[in-house]
Amino acid sequence: MRLAEFIEKNHGRIVDAWQQFAERLPPFDGQASTTELREHAGRMLDAVVDDMRAPPSTDRMAVPPERRDARGSGGSEHGLQRHAAGLSLIALTSEFRTLRAVVLRLWAGAGFVRSPEAFDDLVVFNESLDRITGDAVLAFTQATERDRALVMGIVAHDLRGPLQTASMAAHILAHRYPQLGEEDTTAQLRRSLARMAPMVDDLMGVAAFGLRGSMNVRPVGMDLTALAAEIVSEVAAEFPAHRFVSESRGPHVGHWDRARLGQLLSNLLRNAAAHGEPQGVIRIVLREADDRVVLSVHNRGPVIPEAELEGLFSPTARGSAAKAGPHLGLGLFIVREIARGHGGSIGVTSDAERGTVFSVVLPIDAGLQETPATNGAGDKAGHAIRLIGI
Repeated sequence: MRLAEFIEKNHGRIVDAWQQFAERLPPFDGQASTTELREHAGRMLDAVVDDMRAPPSTDRMAVPPERRDARGSGGSEHGLQRHAAGLSLIALTSEFRTLRAVVLRLWAGAGFVRSPEAFDDLVVFNESLDRITGDAVLAFTQATERDRALVMGIVAHDLRGPLQTASMAAHILAHRYPQLGEEDTTAQLRRSLARMAPMVDDLMGVAAFGLRGSMNVRPVGMDLTALAAEIVSEVAAEFPAHRFVSESRGPHVGHWDRARLGQLLSNLLRNAAAHGEPQGVIRIVLREADDRVVLSVHNRGPVIPEAELEGLFSPTARGSAAKAGPHLGLGLFIVREIARGHGGSIGVTSDAERGTVFSVVLPIDAGLQETPATNGAGDKAGHAIRLIGI
């Protein structure tokens, strides 16, 4: 008996064995009926058999799931259903692994693996199940990304209202009580609110275009030393136990995106305060080298293992030196992307003697390194970079 025929004739036995496994998955415990579980398994088996009996093609394995025909719909449907039920991706793939094991064990126990066609059937079955699994995983991950984008869009949209209200209130207070406008605290508040606006816009962009959506760097003439002083003042107010020391020889004037570099420096300083030694000194150094400016942030604390240094800039990986917190761990990833958007780079060193030093190298005239791109209206769009502003 051929394997496809064996699966059809033993449909009930296979479903029974698979169901016993599926019922132990926590998200389904007490939430899915026996009928629903059996229907899930039945549709998967039917999709595998249909795929096994489809006309052979030498390049079917090379076709990506999103470009296949209706034969993969069984896996896609299953992936969407499992996503809606709250299963994890690991649980989803475990179901397919279990289905493979159940079918092969029953077939081997029946003695059909000794037939001349057994090897061919095994190859076709595994290829078909792999394709169905790929369809399910693709549908599951796409649904997960859509949910994530929706949540981010809602959060960004709801943040805009309170942010605009706070900014308006600060503006009214400064107008109504001019003496408040001269206080450092009020000035810091208005600068912080102004810096939050593009971050919310970035969040909206991520929701619209995904985690790798394009953002723009818009360089203007500015003094990096003055910007650094503003950001240091803001962060020092947030971390009063630390001492912030700035070292710079005169102004460092160039063409950069002021809002982006403010975000870059803010992330570096907050990272140093959060992960450095308590009540330690955080040193910010600005210096020029040829046609570039080097911005360094130095702190002392636990040495970061060399194997983890490169992973610090990944949007998903976090080293053991990182402390758990309410944030997503994207700060250093954002720093790297802002530096790259300006045609620059970032590096990090960490040892017991010198502590941890993050160094950002920026061309002095980042906005003049190449002709800026233009949008549909003909306006300068700046340099496109992949950036998450959270």
